[in-house]
Amino acid sequence: MNCPRVCAIVLNYCRALDTIECVRSLQNAGYPNLEIVIVDNASPDGSADVIRKELPSIPLLAKPFNTGYAGGNNVGIRWALDSGADHVLVTNNDVVFEKGFLEPMVDILQVHQDIGVVTCKVFYQSAREQVFSGAGSFSKFLCTGLNHGGVMKPSRRCQEQCEINYVCGVLLLVRREVFDRVGLFDDRYFMYFEDVEFSRRVLTQYRMMYTPRGIAYHKSGGGKGWKSYTELYLYYHTRNRLWVFAGESFYYRAYVIAFTLANAFAKVSMILMNFTRDPEMNRKRLRALVRGVVDGLFKSPAVGRRG
Repeated sequence: MNCPRVCAIVLNYCRALDTIECVRSLQNAGYPNLEIVIVDNASPDGSADVIRKELPSIPLLAKPFNTGYAGGNNVGIRWALDSGADHVLVTNNDVVFEKGFLEPMVDILQVHQDIGVVTCKVFYQSAREQVFSGAGSFSKFLCTGLNHGGVMKPSRRCQEQCEINYVCGVLLLVRREVFDRVGLFDDRYFMYFEDVEFSRRVLTQYRMMYTPRGIAYHKSGGGKGWKSYTELYLYYHTRNRLWVFAGESFYYRAYVIAFTLANAFAKVSMILMNFTRDPEMNRKRLRALVRGVVDGLFKSPAVGRRG
């Protein structure tokens, strides 16, 4: 196969060491026509200067304010499209890659012109036998995307190349025409559920594919269990679940609201059970969760911006 031009977007916010490790991993991945651009999302800790010093040959786009995962990646995507990239790789900055991870995904896009997005197998860095993100699927029952492609036997599905209807935002390779036709990420969401919304939009015009032949490893910063979920996760994940399905039928919308409230109540219960371990932190987590419910129900998002 020939080597289309791929531009990788690495979004940084106060995590210079992760970003540097991610970029160096990309540089060592062996793809011969890879360009990398770093977007700093207005980090207040000076990490942009650290990155410039350590990676002087890599373009760094410094934003004046933080617009989250969606808005920050959109800056890099526009830069990649303007620079003539054939495909755009969007990845979290706490991901590292095995050598040769990119070629299987590029090959799929080259062979199948009706496929717009491809992803690969992503393990946890801390548990390299455990899959973080693989053959994703959208669950109408759970009102979200499932990273493993199934609840009962995720590992089996993740061993086979297959078509998917949800791609996790941790790592995705996107044909440039997808952005031209369906738009970029919707930056109303800031973080979480923008990948669900983007997947649903992509599927109106393209297929999406998963390959197990590419391998990467992710730190997963939001927390692996309810006891460790961050304030940001609790707020945006709750609010955005309500937002992303706002245009659905009355009956499904009612189900989403009921599901979200039940989910929030369960998380409140878990926080209260462990409240005495860190009362101040748990107060903040409770407030974030409640605000997520209130804003999701009663604050209509602004007019969508998709690049």
